[in-house]
Amino acid sequence: MAVPIVGNAGVVADVDEARNVQVFEAIPGYPAAGGFYSVAGHTTAVVAAALAADVLLMSARMATGSSRKAYITKFRLHLWPVTANAAAVDQGILGLRRFTAVTPTGGNARTAQRYGPSKGSATDITDIRDLNAALTGAPTFGADGIVTQVPVPVIGGAIAAGTYNAAALEYVFDFPAPIELAAGDGIALRTIKACPATCTWGYSYVMHWFER
Repeated sequence: MAVPIVGNAGVVADVDEARNVQVFEAIPGYPAAGGFYSVAGHTTAVVAAALAADVLLMSARMATGSSRKAYITKFRLHLWPVTANAAAVDQGILGLRRFTAVTPTGGNARTAQRYGPSKGSATDITDIRDLNAALTGAPTFGADGIVTQVPVPVIGGAIAAGTYNAAALEYVFDFPAPIELAAGDGIALRTIKACPATCTWGYSYVMHWFER
């Protein structure tokens, strides 16, 4: 026999005779304004070699007039080497960083997708873009802006003719708490450490978030 737990809005949960909480899969609670979203992007050409530190490759910014907040829950990043280095070399470093003040320009504009097209409303992260070189603009990155960082894959030595390079890396960032963006805030994929002079590579990404 289930025992209902009743709150101000009616029954909110059930427990069985042994007081085990009964869990049922259901539709997420969508706000009237906001909802659940994702976006995907990728390079349309290899990333330029010898990228310096602080090069902006991908950005997503919350509208400056938004009255709600966005909460980024997951970021999935794929990196793959294209051109090998002739000898062993130190890797470059990419990082996700929070920024404010400026909307970057250039590159490939991306459109966010809603998980429930008939629920909630369109996203307020209205500017999302990526490029295989530097996006234009100089956003403000705070001292506490680094969210996470990962190495760029590098192949040392030439790839033999007739062989296939499958040395891609996948990074899945499951944050301990959602990354909160308020009006005008953004998240960027950016070089933290300069990349090798002769190596080239590519990337793709998927970002998930909700707004309310």
